[in-house]
Amino acid sequence: MAKRKLSLPSFPNSFDQPLEITSPDTGNYNCIAWALGETALNYWPSPDAFFAWYPGLAREETVEAFILFFKGYGYEVCENGRLEKGYQKIALFAKDGLPTHAARQLTGKKWTSKLGILEDVRHTLDAISGGIYGEVVVFMKKKL
Repeated sequence: MAKRKLSLPSFPNSFDQPLEITSPDTGNYNCIAWALGETALNYWPSPDAFFAWYPGLAREETVEAFILFFKGYGYEVCENGRLEKGYQKIALFAKDGLPTHAARQLTGKKWTSKLGILEDVRHTLDAISGGIYGEVVVFMKKKL
């Protein structure tokens, strides 16, 4: 069976580097949960009871708050998104200074993301950069 590819105006680079759909759409989890490998929660610092957040961490929509969130799960800020044996890496995106998205590394060039309530996709970081998610503002890694 052919893999389904996706290009969206929200991600202008996806027309040159299509996203590969890897799961059906669902609202059961979001990109932050998916970056952690979870599929049962939606994480965001919103005070809305629908969203989970790291216990005791202030619910602030800042890059710093997301860094602290991922640190709570064992991640540390690192220099780049190059594949490193023995580590799981994530990329945190922001636009206009506000966090928008997180992706999890699969291989040296491929990452996986959950697109809101849409599908999970496999992609390059460049494919989802420059659009609605903005740019990668920090990479983090966790020892496996």
